[in-house]
Amino acid sequence: MVKLTQRLGWTRYDADVHYKQALQAYQQGDFVETQAQMRLAIELLPSHAEYHAAQGFFFLEDDSQSEAIAAFERALSLNPYEMMANYGRGIIAWRDKDWEAAAAAFLDALAAQPTRPETHYCLALAKHRQGDNALAFQWMQGAQSGFAKTKDEREERCRAWMRELMKLLEDERPTR
Repeated sequence: MVKLTQRLGWTRYDADVHYKQALQAYQQGDFVETQAQMRLAIELLPSHAEYHAAQGFFFLEDDSQSEAIAAFERALSLNPYEMMANYGRGIIAWRDKDWEAAAAAFLDALAAQPTRPETHYCLALAKHRQGDNALAFQWMQGAQSGFAKTKDEREERCRAWMRELMKLLEDERPTR
């Protein structure tokens, strides 16, 4: 029989309270409290992929890569389209200089949330590392456009990359 608290939705509410407290602790730089609150949220609602993905992100920020990988895998086992888990996998692959895996993970993240300029940016850089500067330029245009909509300062970084990618593309053109 389902617990009364679950039927009334209190478990979800309590889990969300802990999640919000984890986010506050993270903003204050308290990684111990962040992880403690995430554990409580996950304990109350273990089937919520976003909690596992957030926990993975917090582990990643705390340089605990193996724990981050495990948390991302749990999130993706619950929801293969969990954006933050796929994005986190991309960051880990990037750090490992596995450009192909990074690009694949960022593409999976984009499938979940196609308008995130950060993901376009990371995908552009992964494609550049793979030597596909034409595709990198297209992804960087998407990042630049997304950052421009929110007046994000990273838009200028995208513009600089687009200039660099354009030079590389010109150098790649065959001469006649």
